[in-house]
Amino acid sequence: MNLRKKQVNTYDIAIIGAGINGCSLAHALHQQGQKVLVIEQNSIASGGSGAAGAFINPKISKAGELKELIEEAYVFSLEFYTKYFNEHTTTAPLLHISKYENDNAKVEYFKAHTPLQTSDIPSSLQSQLKPHALSFSSVYLKDNAIVEAKDICEDMLEGIDIVYEKVEKLKYIDGFYSLGNSRTKKVILCTGAYEAVLELDYISLRRIYGQRCEIKSSTQMQASLHHEVSVSVTKKNGCIAIGASHYLKKDEVPKNEEGAQELISLAQKSIELKDIEVLNVFTGMRAGSNDYLPLLGPLVDISKSLALDPRASKAEKEASLSYIKDVYMMNGVGGYGFVLAPYLASLLCAHLVHNKALPEFLEPKRFYYRQAKKRGQK
Repeated sequence: MNLRKKQVNTYDIAIIGAGINGCSLAHALHQQGQKVLVIEQNSIASGGSGAAGAFINPKISKAGELKELIEEAYVFSLEFYTKYFNEHTTTAPLLHISKYENDNAKVEYFKAHTPLQTSDIPSSLQSQLKPHALSFSSVYLKDNAIVEAKDICEDMLEGIDIVYEKVEKLKYIDGFYSLGNSRTKKVILCTGAYEAVLELDYISLRRIYGQRCEIKSSTQMQASLHHEVSVSVTKKNGCIAIGASHYLKKDEVPKNEEGAQELISLAQKSIELKDIEVLNVFTGMRAGSNDYLPLLGPLVDISKSLALDPRASKAEKEASLSYIKDVYMMNGVGGYGFVLAPYLASLLCAHLVHNKALPEFLEPKRFYYRQAKKRGQK
């Protein structure tokens, strides 16, 4: 009989979820010398990240916290991908065209006020556009990129331990969270809109389903195009990406072949793509928050907060809150995952390793206050 105890591996931080959020955070922490474990129930970038368009672009809008956050993240992530993962990054300009007439003013405002480099549409590209595309306002950004979603995520995890299993719940024992044959001081939830590891009734995430197709075409795309749908520049691998589409219900998502044809049809409204060969279709589910801002930071322990300070039940921000011991969240990036994730990872890494403050407007506790306020009004 073998009476030897199983070896238990100890980590500084465990990250649950290997989409672009989990992979970006694991990479950032590993670069800071942290011993990191990534736990994934399926495979790397198997969900919404694998089906993402993975365009690195700003948000074209007038103003607001989300627009400003994405613009900061865009500048950060563009440099990040070209510096560390240039092999899987294709840089090219972006032509953004209004999708609806009532968006024209928003695009014109952005073009007039953005600090980012813009220019007139090159005549060679303008001649490729169809009249439908030319009838709307547009902005031509000189700096933009698209990345290979799955390849980037896999390369981010180089040198980092990965375990493929589903985490049912968290067990805190003697100062560590026990996770199978491993234990960790801290846990970060990067699980998207999939089944929650913790019951957090004050946080609800929107599920957004989408598809992306990869095609070959004799048309050489000299810039990425965002209009009816996003169409990439002809990438380093010779392919063009189209997508990702947006569906709010799983049963609305078409089968792969139908989805590819739908994406191609929408792309053809803006620009003619010749001699098309569909190579792959990817389908996945991504998570968005109800206020469209990401969730980044520690998680409120409701019962302990209410016991600690009665004002917590009335959503008074002066109340002292109690947090779940060493558990954090990075989630809710919606359709800007590949833009936001490296930047958010740098913020959370600085908080965890160097105790730097997080932007309060991103912390999950904002949803606790909103729920507590609603309860108090009933």
